[in-house]
Amino acid sequence: MANPNGRKGSQFETDVLKWLRSVGYDAERLTKTGQQDEGDIVVKVGGIPFVLELKNEKKVNLTDYVRQAEAERDNYEKHRDIVPELSPLSAGFAAVVKKRNAPIHDAFVVVPLREWVRQVGTPF
Repeated sequence: MANPNGRKGSQFETDVLKWLRSVGYDAERLTKTGQQDEGDIVVKVGGIPFVLELKNEKKVNLTDYVRQAEAERDNYEKHRDIVPELSPLSAGFAAVVKKRNAPIHDAFVVVPLREWVRQVGTPF
């Protein structure tokens, strides 16, 4: 029997991808590459990629999800020769966590405060 949690996760990825595209985002699913995984979905906003790690699990562990999202963003950049210190197109990252019994657009987007500040830029 196939892994039911894997099916739930895969369906969540498909649903999020469809939703992002339906509201106008340039989003694509990333190929799983094992230890060098690059995240589940990349969304480009103004030419800047945002690597998303999606989670649909009963027990939530935000620390692990964010750590995984950041590591996968790093893999994404490494595989594309993006040097964050030199590129204005340095990738962002976030964990997207399914909210139980709620529509896709109510999922939670989780990033460390330092990453949020980097993503939104200066306050003036």
